Amino acid sequence: MSLYSRHVFPHLLDWIMSQPAFMAAREELLAEVQGEVLEIGFGTGLNLDYYPEAVSSLTTVDVNPGVHRLAEKRLSNSRLPVRFELVSGERLPMPDNSYDAVVSTWTLCSIPDVMSALKEIRRVLKPEGRFYFVEHGLSPDANIAKWQHRLTPIQKVIADGCHLNRDTLKLVEQAGMKTLSYRQFEAEGLPAVGAFMTLGVAGK
Repeated sequence: MSLYSRHVFPHLLDWIMSQPAFMAAREELLAEVQGEVLEIGFGTGLNLDYYPEAVSSLTTVDVNPGVHRLAEKRLSNSRLPVRFELVSGERLPMPDNSYDAVVSTWTLCSIPDVMSALKEIRRVLKPEGRFYFVEHGLSPDANIAKWQHRLTPIQKVIADGCHLNRDTLKLVEQAGMKTLSYRQFEAEGLPAVGAFMTLGVAGK
């Protein structure tokens, strides 16, 4: 992992992901989460304030120790018992059928082997568990999508692997999960190439 990824990008990530459009989507997504929860791509811990009291425990994973250092203050103030593991979402060490809910907020865009990660998410969910996700992705507007494809190689360098052009719903369903509900919208205040959002819930 490069010096940029560990020491510069975490601060950039925290600033960008603290913008109002992202925080409002977090609040909407997490309102119904409950039970034992696994969060993929914990980042700097911006979701912590939005987990409801129905969440009994939270396990978090991330591959970047730099972002976890920024999360430590938020973790110290959390009312939830939180266990953090420095592992990849593509190879989770958790047993099958372990969690009532898995949460991913703007993480699927950056995982190199996103299909392996989604299959791992499906594996660790309990039979009636739910996968809660919000992601930016491929725009239905052909002109914007064209620029997303062109700019993704640059975006991957600047934003530590982030793709602008992944089709979130398609990927979730290809991994063997069923989308139960979703909402797609253009987030306010963001560039067009990164504004198309999908917020949804899926089951096994």
